Amino acid sequence: MSTTKWLREMDWFWLAVLLLGLGSIIWLTEYVRKKINLSVSITRKLVHMLTGIFISSTPFLIHDRIPLLVVSGLFTIVNIVAIHRGWMPGLHKTERKTYGTVFYPLSFFILTLLLWDGYKSILVISMLIMALGDAFAAIIGEHVQSPANYKISGEQKSLQGSFAMFGMSFLIIFGGLSFLSSTIDHIQVSPFHALWYALIISLIVTACEALSYRGSDNLSVPLSAAFFIHYVISHSVADNLAFSFGVGLALLIAAVSIYLKFLKGSGAVSTFLLGAVVFGVGRWEFSLPLLLFFVLSSILSKLGKQWKARFADTFQKGGKRDLGQVLANGGLGGLLVVLWNFFPNDGIYLAFVGSIAAVTADTWGTEIGVFSKIMPRHIIDFRKVPPGTSGGVTLLGFLGGLAGSLVIVYVSKFATTRYDEYLWVLPLIIVAAGVFGSIVDSIVGATIQAQFKCPNCGKITEKHIHCENYATVLHSGIELIDNDVVNAICAFSGAAFAYAAYLLMI
Repeated sequence: MSTTKWLREMDWFWLAVLLLGLGSIIWLTEYVRKKINLSVSITRKLVHMLTGIFISSTPFLIHDRIPLLVVSGLFTIVNIVAIHRGWMPGLHKTERKTYGTVFYPLSFFILTLLLWDGYKSILVISMLIMALGDAFAAIIGEHVQSPANYKISGEQKSLQGSFAMFGMSFLIIFGGLSFLSSTIDHIQVSPFHALWYALIISLIVTACEALSYRGSDNLSVPLSAAFFIHYVISHSVADNLAFSFGVGLALLIAAVSIYLKFLKGSGAVSTFLLGAVVFGVGRWEFSLPLLLFFVLSSILSKLGKQWKARFADTFQKGGKRDLGQVLANGGLGGLLVVLWNFFPNDGIYLAFVGSIAAVTADTWGTEIGVFSKIMPRHIIDFRKVPPGTSGGVTLLGFLGGLAGSLVIVYVSKFATTRYDEYLWVLPLIIVAAGVFGSIVDSIVGATIQAQFKCPNCGKITEKHIHCENYATVLHSGIELIDNDVVNAICAFSGAAFAYAAYLLMI
């Protein structure tokens, strides 16, 4: 028998052992839970930790990733069905609805697919952070006396739990980079550099855990850990110094924004994470457009507060941005920076600028347009509509949006040489991409964005609650399409327009 064939057969043997072990853990915890009336929370955490330790051993035992991809894919599907059908209550029956048991195998599937060849140590480190760091944070947070609780994403967390998450993540990353990377992947990381990288990445994954909702940390924590660990070990010390500066800048901006009341708690944490990607990985050519959008748009939102107060019961959200608004406006940009990190080309950069130009045009159009003394016109049938109506446009608002797009493109042209061979044609096209995105935003807002009616006063609004405590009812549009979704569509439209223009010009 050839060595390759023997190794493949042993892969399936060890996989069978792994599955038997996982099945035994699940059965045993369910049995103990029923016998001694153990809480679901404890059994979930126990399974969470032991499962993570089990699957983190796979790179030492299994040589081919195919069996692992098959099993993790099946577990993802089975857990989706189990949640909806109420199977295995020891795992899935909780006080809050969570999809953590779905995200768990899904994250392992993604990391195995991407990291198996050459970066198995990153896979092990990332899964251990999720298995031990996340569970340790929950256990400490739930059992410490007098916890300092906070809530930024709909779920209560504690400072003690977050410190526990940071500490455990730091130990795992430091130990993993110091020993596992050289043992498994033959990647040498000095103790000093391991300490440096562990401090920064632990801060990032702790922010991911703090921001998590319904088990999303089982996806966001390992994926973010893997991405940033891969980044630092595949770049030079000079690059990592610039990355560290970018993360520090993101942290400073988030803190100042909280102080100036530009952002809510969830908005500040998500801004830090977005900034860690854009400022740390993308550098100045990506950072300047996003910085300009954030700073100037935040200032605009504060101007004319008394005048804008008349729209407070119409718009879904106020001037302080939250998680949804940050992701809607900058989430696509962050994803494009991640994509650019692996596949650097001018098209991805121009798509990034197009997305930021679009959300800037939309934001400035709204913030400036509300000062128009002329009644807005509906963008579809041009009838006059009350100020603040979704899909209502004014000349002043259009000019404000155009100015916003122009500013973003001008700054990006100053920050990079990517436009040089296209003279003035491409910059004007990217400006048009920003305006196009804002027009798409208005059309979507006028047609399918959810509009609700207050049963008490009869006002049409974007809010779910009106007149203090009256639940509004859907009046028009699609209920799931709120203002954040519309803004995300705006960003995508600007990016798509810019990228299409680039393809036509090369």
